[in-house]
Amino acid sequence: MSRPASWLALALVTCACAGAASETTRPTPHVAPLAVESTARPVGIDAGPGVAPEPVQETRAEWVAPLAVGTSPEGNLLPQLPRFFSSLLHLAQGVRATAVRIAWLGDSHTQPDIWTHAVRTPLQDRFGTGGPGFVHVGWKKWGYRHAGAELSVEGQWRIEPPRLLAVEPYDDGVLGLGGVRLVPRLGASAAVHAKPGVLPGPARWELTVRFPRGRGALRVIPSDGEPVDIAARPGSDGLQHISWVTRGPGGGFSVEATDEGAELFGVVVESEGAPGVVLDVLGLNGARVVHALGWDDAAWRACMQRRQHDLVVLAYGTNEAGIRELSMEGHTAELVRLLDRIRSASPQADCLIIGAMDRGGVTMSEKVERLNGAQEAAAKARGCAFWSAQRAMGGKGSMQKWLDAEPPMAMGDHVHLHVRGYRRLGSMLSRDILRAYDDGSHGR
Repeated sequence: MSRPASWLALALVTCACAGAASETTRPTPHVAPLAVESTARPVGIDAGPGVAPEPVQETRAEWVAPLAVGTSPEGNLLPQLPRFFSSLLHLAQGVRATAVRIAWLGDSHTQPDIWTHAVRTPLQDRFGTGGPGFVHVGWKKWGYRHAGAELSVEGQWRIEPPRLLAVEPYDDGVLGLGGVRLVPRLGASAAVHAKPGVLPGPARWELTVRFPRGRGALRVIPSDGEPVDIAARPGSDGLQHISWVTRGPGGGFSVEATDEGAELFGVVVESEGAPGVVLDVLGLNGARVVHALGWDDAAWRACMQRRQHDLVVLAYGTNEAGIRELSMEGHTAELVRLLDRIRSASPQADCLIIGAMDRGGVTMSEKVERLNGAQEAAAKARGCAFWSAQRAMGGKGSMQKWLDAEPPMAMGDHVHLHVRGYRRLGSMLSRDILRAYDDGSHGR
């Protein structure tokens, strides 16, 4: 049976750190090759789309911080991210073979990929488009979208946790990279396709699934290649990573539940052979730091380790500000706990804490200012950069000013921004990141 030349491989990798047993099966006859590989070796060696040990480059230049740190027009210190900036420099020099990856965790300001896309775009314009990164599959509730992908959902899908968030671990706490899992009923399907211009050439896709009760089956249909059936097997109840390559430009896939029991944890898509910047959007509507701490520690750290991010961004605080008796010291401690978890999974990554946006009302605005102080304390405690969204907006009382602007930059709930407001805030942050990068020396 013939296959398109661009159909390079479809591999199933079982993540041993998520409880899978070591096993090897023969390739399915109509797919070349289809293999099940144990990852009893350290997670990260076979680490997802585009992640592979890079050859040592003895002559690589490293980014060196300037003697004096600059300040933005709004009063934020320009974020100092030396490891991330060195990675960008290696892209610019053409000596890096893999994407420069950013993970951005946060709340409803993050989830719809508007603010994040306004940061992603200038970085990709300058250093190359690495692809959409992480995308949820099968999510049709609570306004989920991705700026780089067209999403469709048919049939019945259940999201877990049922209300999106849980303070205590939900079930076994295994919720993948994005903090939720999607469970299809028999016959339900979903599709993800790259938007025009997002994937100019070949791309690698990796879908993460699980069959936790030893039953279930999925049919994966790439835009390039033949359908492939994936079914539960005895002892294969850990996270499994199904990968394939599309020829581009564009590309995508659909997945159908041919038997009930499967769980989906999202797909990662990156450009193949032309590394650039990738931003994984990991925001959840209503999220607080404590919700991320409720995910199973080992499973989530394994997923982060698999991605090998160069920068991790935390953008929480809006929902914490709504807690009447919030302890600022307690919030700092929660952020430090999350940063420690991130550091253990991604020791190579820089970290950036974005202080909470302003909220309407004098009392709430003052509380957000104190919250920014607590977040800055966590950043200092763990050597992270800090950038205040409230300060960028204009400080205390700025939410009302953004609402009163013509045209309005904020929404009437005095909590969220208008699309144009998120884009403005994102352009400020990307401007400050690039200015910080340019202020450093790029010598050897």
